[in-house]
Amino acid sequence: MTDRESPGGSAPRWPATWLRALLPSAILACVEGAPLHGYEIGRALGDRGFGIPKGGSLYPALGQLEEAGAIAAEWQPGPSGPARRQYTLTAAGRQQLARDRAMLGALSRSLDPGAAPAPAAEGERL
Repeated sequence: MTDRESPGGSAPRWPATWLRALLPSAILACVEGAPLHGYEIGRALGDRGFGIPKGGSLYPALGQLEEAGAIAAEWQPGPSGPARRQYTLTAAGRQQLARDRAMLGALSRSLDPGAAPAPAAEGERL
């Protein structure tokens, strides 16, 4: 399976540049409802139209989010094998996800043909 395929073999719904840029936000959205381990996050990303990322892109992103304090990782015993890391959204991660959603919503609205330009807040960027 390639980096751009999802479980059923279908390609992600969006351009690769968008997927790379939005991977951290998408990971936060995946763990928003419940703690997940890496494989489950990959499947959840596939279900959301991002395709299933290879470990070479998923695990570095998880590490960056953990280092930033947006997620917390804890080793959990595997049901029939070795322990695995389970990732949980932190309060800082919830705030980051809310900001990302608000900015993406504003970006989407700005693409509407009748939209007036919105002033950017200081330091605001994706």
